[in-house]
Amino acid sequence: MVRFKNRYLLVSLIFPSSLPNSLARDNDDDQEPSAPPSVSEGGLIHLLRESLSVNFGDVGAGEVGGQFSIKYLSPATHLVIIRVSREHLRTLWASLTLLRRVAGHEVVARVLHVSGTIRKIQHSAIAHDRAAVLAKARSSKKRGAKEVGSVDETLKANEEAIMALEA
Repeated sequence: MVRFKNRYLLVSLIFPSSLPNSLARDNDDDQEPSAPPSVSEGGLIHLLRESLSVNFGDVGAGEVGGQFSIKYLSPATHLVIIRVSREHLRTLWASLTLLRRVAGHEVVARVLHVSGTIRKIQHSAIAHDRAAVLAKARSSKKRGAKEVGSVDETLKANEEAIMALEA
């Protein structure tokens, strides 16, 4: 019996327009950072397949197009877990790197972790998610914004959603 070998990528989608002005490219404006767009799984899959087609042609899109799936997408922290066959890992990673726009907004896709098991990628995703939620809570506290929800509740809900993933 043949076992299919998969790899899991933990990807962070960074929207430069939603970063504070000290980190964004346009330091001339003193505007508040804009809210990042909402990203759906279907929209992201469509954009990745389009990126594969543009950058690797029909052959690359045909080889990898049906061999990956999005296992987790966090709309709050923009963390994504993608499962791809081991043979096509580098091609998908390259198409992620070459992805420039999502929902009309500039984006940088940063691969944070690659793993062969879902369990290890879950632990890494929880750690990155925790850091992102705590950083977001600290920055909103500095700006004096009202606290919408408890940070502990958000962390617990995100951890449960990540741990509910199955291969």
